[in-house]
Amino acid sequence: MTTEVWSPAERAAWRLPAKISVSEWADEHRVLLPRTSAEPGAWRTDRTPYLREIQDAFSDPFVEEITVMKATQLGGTEAMYNMLGYAIDQDPGPALLVMPREEDARGVSNNRVLPMIEASPALSKHVSKSASDVTRLEYRLDHMSVYFAGSNSPAALASRAIRYLWLDEVDKFPKFSGRESDPIKLATERTRTFWNRKIIKISTPTTRDGYVFREYEKSDQRRYFVSCPFCGVYQPLVFSNIRWPEGERDPEKVKNERLAWYRCAKCEKRIEDKHRPRMIDGGVWVPEGLTVGKNGKLRGKFEDTGHRGFWISALYSPWLTWSEIAAEFLRSKNYSELLMNFINSWLAEIWEEKAHEMLPDELAGNVSRYSEGTVPAGAMILTAGVDVQKDHFYGIVRGWGVGEESWLIRACRMESWEDVERLIIHATFPRDGSGEDVPVRLACVDSGYRTSEVYEFCRTWREIARAIKGHQFLRGAPYRVSMIDRHPGSGAPIRGGLSLWHVDVSHFRDKIARLVSTEPGDPGQWHLFEEISEEYARQFCAYKKVVERDRRSGIAREIWKLRVYGADDHYNSCEVYAAAGADMLRVSTMRPPGEAPAPEPARERTGSWLRGGRGGRWIR
Repeated sequence: MTTEVWSPAERAAWRLPAKISVSEWADEHRVLLPRTSAEPGAWRTDRTPYLREIQDAFSDPFVEEITVMKATQLGGTEAMYNMLGYAIDQDPGPALLVMPREEDARGVSNNRVLPMIEASPALSKHVSKSASDVTRLEYRLDHMSVYFAGSNSPAALASRAIRYLWLDEVDKFPKFSGRESDPIKLATERTRTFWNRKIIKISTPTTRDGYVFREYEKSDQRRYFVSCPFCGVYQPLVFSNIRWPEGERDPEKVKNERLAWYRCAKCEKRIEDKHRPRMIDGGVWVPEGLTVGKNGKLRGKFEDTGHRGFWISALYSPWLTWSEIAAEFLRSKNYSELLMNFINSWLAEIWEEKAHEMLPDELAGNVSRYSEGTVPAGAMILTAGVDVQKDHFYGIVRGWGVGEESWLIRACRMESWEDVERLIIHATFPRDGSGEDVPVRLACVDSGYRTSEVYEFCRTWREIARAIKGHQFLRGAPYRVSMIDRHPGSGAPIRGGLSLWHVDVSHFRDKIARLVSTEPGDPGQWHLFEEISEEYARQFCAYKKVVERDRRSGIAREIWKLRVYGADDHYNSCEVYAAAGADMLRVSTMRPPGEAPAPEPARERTGSWLRGGRGGRWIR
């Protein structure tokens, strides 16, 4: 006769966890109930493929922290419950779920977690038969305990050691819990004794100072890239690429007639809603600093810090169409409180305090009665700006007159250096009324991409083209010059060699914003031709000026930032470069014809004793 040394419960406690991921466990054991889900039945990760890696990060032994910055109604909360179910069934340890308020914690316990446990045989077997072991804020299961707390209850946050910690909607937590310190810090300190702890933070974002955005910045900052069904290029979905018929402003018509589509950032083909399920199913989470090839494989060097960060917006939702998202924007765009909700809860972006913002619709007041390609009588000098991309170019030509009044002459996308050469070197533009041909006087060419090609182009056409490099801020002047071409031995500048012009883009965006908003009749009018495209308006208005505060000092400064992550800004950049060229030509000093001659270009004094000619460097 043999005697069992261990009871069934004790043997279960010693059993090693199965080699199964959270998503695999959920597909096998998770059941969604009609009272908690719009799609009741067995859980299927394939319904929301973007959640697979988020869930499986929990079962990765090398991951300690997970931050999810998300839009609402994407399944993120259900993924959190799947992690909890996996822990209960496969890898038990004391767990704490923290909600914004204690009443939220009671509701989650009673209406979400307990029904999940009761509906799954894999979980219900761990529940004690004693009714007193399951209360609103504590479950004493057969080999672990699950606690629920509100962030406003310091005693509940600091009273026990925890291996698993979930912090749900952290941007709604108070900064202080009663008289205690930060509730998130209080709860996190409960995990210190566990070497294999897991801390999961999930929330829709609010502002730059919100907790989830700060944590996401500390993580590896993953975004979900999907491939275009036409060109195969992987890209994150961004709202700026959702399109609907130009001029259509009725949200209900856009929604009901499904007028919106998605424009590929690479090939610009029209992607319909029918393409999206397959795109999302083949998506790839890409950490910051890495790229992904057409084969879906990550490229670049990755250092795993153990802190996974995931950002996901409503554009990936299987329950929304492009048109529903576009319609919500149209409903919200004119009301700050609704627009803030759209930015936070739909796009999962932070809301920033705006100092200045231009919207495409507002440019209508700058449209004047002249045609593209013609030079109005008041324009005396033409400058150009060229934005260089990996395989194409954007360019604009702007005419300048007295008082810095200006007219957009040409705005176009170009495919080759030959096209750039035709626009800024060989093209002339007829002056309205006289037929006089007017050439471009000075062109600023961005050197951020294809730098060596830009340098060679500007060497070839040095009388007209200048290589420029944009900076967020420059001290002391809106632009400065450095020498590229130097003698190999001495390092001294080569007389007549290539210069690089460093441009303060914030300064010129400020200037353009002022000119755009000039009242009719005042000096400095900023004009657009009649055929201006919606694409130009959208790209020109890609930036907003926000107030950004240093987290340590609290000192605030205004900074230009993209309104939407990943938005195209090429025409805005071209206008900045053209304005910089006008400043280099000192157009602000121009007088009406007959009063003074047109100014000569500002030339760098490469061989002067003031700039250290002949090797001297005593004045810098």
